[in-house]
Amino acid sequence: MFWKYLLFETKLLLLNKKNWLLGLALILFFPLYYSHYSQLDIVEIEEKVTEEAEKFVEVFDSFPGTVWQTQEGKEIHANLLEQMGLLHWQRLYVRKDGDFDGYFGAGPKFHKFFDARLKLNELRLDLHQRGNKGVRRDHIVPVDEILKENALYRYHKEHDLSLIQDPLKASNYIPVALNLVSGTLFCILVLLAGSSMLVNDQLHPSVLFGFPISFMQKAISKVGVHFVQIMVFLCASILIGSFYVARKTGWGDFRTPVLIYQDADFIAISTLRYLFYMLVAFGLIALLLLLTFLLVNLVTKNLYAAIVTILFVLLSPQLLLAAGVETNWLYPLRFIDISAVLSGEAAKEFGIEKLDFKHAYSWLVVLNLLVISILYFRNKILHIRKVETVPMKLS
Repeated sequence: MFWKYLLFETKLLLLNKKNWLLGLALILFFPLYYSHYSQLDIVEIEEKVTEEAEKFVEVFDSFPGTVWQTQEGKEIHANLLEQMGLLHWQRLYVRKDGDFDGYFGAGPKFHKFFDARLKLNELRLDLHQRGNKGVRRDHIVPVDEILKENALYRYHKEHDLSLIQDPLKASNYIPVALNLVSGTLFCILVLLAGSSMLVNDQLHPSVLFGFPISFMQKAISKVGVHFVQIMVFLCASILIGSFYVARKTGWGDFRTPVLIYQDADFIAISTLRYLFYMLVAFGLIALLLLLTFLLVNLVTKNLYAAIVTILFVLLSPQLLLAAGVETNWLYPLRFIDISAVLSGEAAKEFGIEKLDFKHAYSWLVVLNLLVISILYFRNKILHIRKVETVPMKLS
């Protein structure tokens, strides 16, 4: 009977025009957003390095003379001179003209660029340990930025990849688009798609009461078919969006590194692996939202009240933070925006170093199991109360 009920729920879902429109909107999002993304001004690595080298002269002009005279000041001066020399060498390694073959592939000049950049970042970290004495604040490169850059360049060296990547190709665009979908936008999509789970039960209670299956079997069927549909829409939108971009600019290289936050540090992983992490997270989030929606709707008996309640709870950390209220104890709710977790923004926002993707996945699994347990025991308690209130028949 469970399979018959599952088939019944599937047929109802396939006839639901609202969900098909939501799926179409998600699929259209990727090509539509690309039209905006392709118009953005993106700074090339050659331009960035040239600007850094030309601006570096200001570091010496603003350095206080009293510091130069000390032994530590002389060491800092030597450090800065070496940094400036490395920056000028990097300008040569990434030049597009002349006999500089490193720009167009993972050639010898590119390896020299990576080595020079890693050495430059070592010198920058050394200045951080010295407290950046005499260096103006606007000339100091944050430690996080240095660590991110080191992770990227080491990945390039290990996998023999070119540094120059076309940001408009599919392999570079899809992660950006997924980061935009992550968070509130995806939550609203899931809640709207799941809002029809109990409509037929409420409109036709006498018809659906005839299925001789338990409450949990009904819940699994409803959540299961909606979960599958949402994930199919998401995967289809990624594939269609990738094909659309590939026809315009090419597929790119899905080995291209993407930075993620892990174990209080930044590591570089391939784009393909990053997409896998995002899909797993989206799956756990969708399942949690559907289960929570089912639970809240059973309590409120109102679809719109359930959606508003869940959205308010999910947005409460940002709302309380804007009001100046401490929200660190609400950090598990931040896992809904998985892109913020993977980028390290969530860890920085709450000041919790362990707030990385492994921690987020563990919490999402625990929260899913918690909501399932609440649904199960709530139904058990209601069933026991119902049995206790049934009057005994005298023989």
